[in-house]
Amino acid sequence: MSIPVGNKAQGGDFFDRERERKDIWRYLESNHILLSGPRRLGKTSLLQRLAEEADERGWLTMLVDVQGIDTADAFVAELDRAFPDDSVKGYLSQAGAKVDGLVRRFKKVEFSIPGSLGGSLELQALPEAPWTAPARALQQRLSPIPALILLDEFTVLLEKLLARDRAEAERLLGWLRAWRLGTGVACRFVFSGSIGFHTLLDRYDLVTSINDAYDFRLGPFHRQAALVMLAEEAWREGWKAPPEILAYLCERAGWLSPFYLNLLLTSALDAARDRELETGADDRTLRPADVDDAYDRLLANRSRFSHWYKRLERDLPQPELGYALDTLAHTARSNAGLTRRQLLNRLQRREPDPDLRAHRLDTALLKLEEDGYLGYEGQRFLFLSFPLRDYWKRNHA
Repeated sequence: MSIPVGNKAQGGDFFDRERERKDIWRYLESNHILLSGPRRLGKTSLLQRLAEEADERGWLTMLVDVQGIDTADAFVAELDRAFPDDSVKGYLSQAGAKVDGLVRRFKKVEFSIPGSLGGSLELQALPEAPWTAPARALQQRLSPIPALILLDEFTVLLEKLLARDRAEAERLLGWLRAWRLGTGVACRFVFSGSIGFHTLLDRYDLVTSINDAYDFRLGPFHRQAALVMLAEEAWREGWKAPPEILAYLCERAGWLSPFYLNLLLTSALDAARDRELETGADDRTLRPADVDDAYDRLLANRSRFSHWYKRLERDLPQPELGYALDTLAHTARSNAGLTRRQLLNRLQRREPDPDLRAHRLDTALLKLEEDGYLGYEGQRFLFLSFPLRDYWKRNHA
């Protein structure tokens, strides 16, 4: 069994997130959810696990990846395919009293008889668009039942739609907001995406279009969970990994993102295998030197991190790109990070006007924090991932 690096973690490859899952299920009783957080924290894997747990909890659930869609019409059609009328009727006929018991825990929802599509549902006026009729039918079908609509890569869809037709994007967001805030709505939306929600909405001045959803920010693993995951994965690969070695690996990774932890562990196991071949030893025990060798190998492989640079070039126009790259270059040179005042001083040559410089810096920091480049600790901005920091220092600072 290989260690998942960058792929969705499923089944036995999914670790921890117990507290997060408990919190999300509790919040869903009274909220729609915006699942936010930096890249590489396993948001898609978490959505997959929620979908797997939903049946026993009484939900009718579908995980819908919408990143390949770029029109509102196609979005509505994709949701319609995910929740066809037959599946809704079949769910209601089988779920029975479980539906009633689940919905009764919801706040601000009135529900009549399980199996009925009645209730106190009030549909808001929909915008005039080609997708109005199917959208109305979908809303009427799903609103009164505990349907859990997990929308992965929603921000990718939204960014493409905003670039293509902003007015249409605003109509779609307005319809979804009116749906969520309607009377008698028992269904729930969970929005997630690999593009930062807050950066995107702030850029287009659309923050109010989704501020009714609860912002659930996913963080890195806690240390104990990280150690348990690494020990299990090393064992599956046939290696002994003493606790002090795994703790050292966590220290070198810095940010306890499952992606970076697995990346460094995979590289460390490769280094250990090479050491075995060179020395002829067969103790199958991971050593600190293997972790150090793995770290150096990752930095030597420029293609491993180059997409972090290319993504900024792709996503940001000038002058935003210049501010973001300068901010990262200055921050990479200081392992302890830099304060906002220090960053402002270092950016003075790029922009003499202090007010404009402050605005540009804050915009860049919002993007860089939300996308997983930088974090904020002790009044300092610093790289979250130590390998990414040292790659940036070596190649772009």
